[in-house]
Amino acid sequence: SVDYAAINKALIEDHVIVRYGALADAAEIFATTVKGYCAGGAGSEEKLADARAAYQGLTDAWAGVAHIRFGPVELLMRGARFYFWPQGRGRIAAALTDLMASADRQIITRERFRFASVAAQGLPAAAFLLHPDAAEQSRMDRCLLLPVIADNLEEIAAGLLSDWRDGANGFARVAMTPGPDNDYFDSHAEVTLSFLKALHTGLQSIADIELKPVLRDPQLAFLPPAGRELRTMRITLAALAEIYLGTEDGRGISDLVEQRGVDPALDPLMRKAFRMTRETADTIALPLPRAVRDETEREKVEKLLTQITALRQIVERRLARAVDLQIGFNALDGD
Repeated sequence: SVDYAAINKALIEDHVIVRYGALADAAEIFATTVKGYCAGGAGSEEKLADARAAYQGLTDAWAGVAHIRFGPVELLMRGARFYFWPQGRGRIAAALTDLMASADRQIITRERFRFASVAAQGLPAAAFLLHPDAAEQSRMDRCLLLPVIADNLEEIAAGLLSDWRDGANGFARVAMTPGPDNDYFDSHAEVTLSFLKALHTGLQSIADIELKPVLRDPQLAFLPPAGRELRTMRITLAALAEIYLGTEDGRGISDLVEQRGVDPALDPLMRKAFRMTRETADTIALPLPRAVRDETEREKVEKLLTQITALRQIVERRLARAVDLQIGFNALDGD
């Protein structure tokens, strides 16, 4: 028999909650570091470097959990507010400029900032302020908005962790007790399907949002500092692999493949595909906008796109069938 419930429990406890815990910790560190930088009046390059490092840590943590698109992250536009992308740098600048020019200074408070444009609320806005182009932002402007952005991110991250983990109505409990009285899930298989969709959509997102546009136009690469795009992809690929392989102490969807036993060749193929894809990502030696302009490195980027696309197709066409689930459409499929 297929034990969907055991796999769900392992993924919820060892993958989702652990990663949301890391996000909450990183968001707290970022908020504290930003306040330390901005409290110093004129500030210092050392404290600015600390704030940038804390931003990197928070972006790492988000890259490791952004593929979880179901549950509390769907409420209050939390996902978009934390990391709204793709969007042009000009849109971020316009949203931040509008905030700074607004006569309603109350919007720049922790209590009301959630109602500001999503373009100004999350990690992309923080990146813009921490790594401005020449003459884009003064330090005074930076510290007008950075603390409230950091507070907003801390509040969202803490809420995500709490809503999954805490109390009788925590989403972890909801996901582990499906049934006719459950507003979200009718069966354990339906919960597992949410994880399978997270794996499938996560791979599609890397291909369609992070790689294809940059191969067409290098200026469409993601966020500063240099190298951030590939660092994010590598972390995301590791997180997606964990859904299939499981954590060191846990279980993953691969266990279901073994339990059903209808496609004995699939598990070795999945493991090899993940390994080769991650190895290709690791070989790209230049930041993505430069890599796609370099003949040798561009070939590696194109190879990575091919491998990710192939892996997604295996998930859709063989893995879903092997665990007796059907993926269907997702938000990235269009009309």
